[in-house]
Amino acid sequence: MTDMTSNISPQTAARSLAGAGKPVTPVRSDAGLDRATPRHPLTFALTLTGLAGFLDAAAYVRFDHLYVSFMSGNSTHLGMTLADGAVPDMLVILGAVGAFVAGAAAGTRIADHASSGLVPRVLALEVALMVMALGASLASWSLICLMIVAFTMGLQNVLHLAVGGVDVGKGFVTGMLFRLGQSLARLPEGRATLASALMSLLNWLAFIAGAATGGLVVRRLGFTPCLGAAVALIAVMLLMARAADRKRSGSASPVQT
Repeated sequence: MTDMTSNISPQTAARSLAGAGKPVTPVRSDAGLDRATPRHPLTFALTLTGLAGFLDAAAYVRFDHLYVSFMSGNSTHLGMTLADGAVPDMLVILGAVGAFVAGAAAGTRIADHASSGLVPRVLALEVALMVMALGASLASWSLICLMIVAFTMGLQNVLHLAVGGVDVGKGFVTGMLFRLGQSLARLPEGRATLASALMSLLNWLAFIAGAATGGLVVRRLGFTPCLGAAVALIAVMLLMARAADRKRSGSASPVQT
């Protein structure tokens, strides 16, 4: 499959739209991978989605139907605890949601101020956080473990990629399916492309595949091995991102004669 990405920078696009001779305000892209795209960006982004599904399924089994990236599910769960007056459960869910939001805020701050090397920076922080979560799980500090993983998943959402008009790499399942429906409705009129529909479908399938794998692993091996597997996967992605970053930096260096 050919990755349908563009190498045009946001600044270049802004200049084109503004026209020659007019002042241009720099435009910052929402796509977390735009400034540090790995060698195989679509595969990379789909792996991020799969990892979110993997940890969501593992957390769902371990933490009594709580999620670490699917905050829509946690919000429904929160409403049910409000109806039941279950204050302890309510506080745990609010903690998980708050940790996710804090992670998203931290990731956004990093993305807004990182001129280069965004992907390695975020992945390195993810590895450190997941190692902390692994230690908390081994020490049976369940609540701390849950908050750290939820924070990490919020942070990870900054590493997404716009492909075919679709954000790939996020764990927003409802959004994936809504965009798929939109694309299918607009295809006959030419207002959407088959590529955008396929990207939404692939993103959803990656999440489902990750969740299925997480469900199998957590039931057979437990939650701590799931965290270990997540650390290993993120570490591999970090090594690949650093290698791609070094190669990109080397190719961008001026040739001396």
